Amino acid sequence: MEPRAKLYAAEILLAIQSLHKRDIIFRDLKPDNVVIDEYGHTKLTDFGLSKEGVQNNTSARSFCGSLAYLAPEMLKKSGHGKSVDWYLLGVLIYEMLVGDPPYYSNYEVELINNIQNAALKLPSFLSKPAKSLLASLLNRNP
Repeated sequence: MEPRAKLYAAEILLAIQSLHKRDIIFRDLKPDNVVIDEYGHTKLTDFGLSKEGVQNNTSARSFCGSLAYLAPEMLKKSGHGKSVDWYLLGVLIYEMLVGDPPYYSNYEVELINNIQNAALKLPSFLSKPAKSLLASLLNRNP
């Protein structure tokens, strides 16, 4: 499971890195917006929530995205930037490895509270490098 997730994560990382070099943030990284082509490589889709001209971590102000895939700084509504995409990459990797987003709940209020406050639970079956990567990407402090 981890080797395949590692390949997909690396390709998605390169796509995000390419966007960030152009001062574009994706902001809607979730399984629905990643497709796998006929050669087994990932492609990002649906750039409708992307924002151009983002050079710092507070210049984007619009509230957007799917609830289970919102970064803490998006929920705070105090501005966000490129760090949102790195946090969402962590959410996506976590879901690839575990099966659900890290703070998932069926209840909206609980989900929001979990994203902002709950302890990150890293299952014991994950390797140490995977746990370290997830803990770094899912850091609530951009």
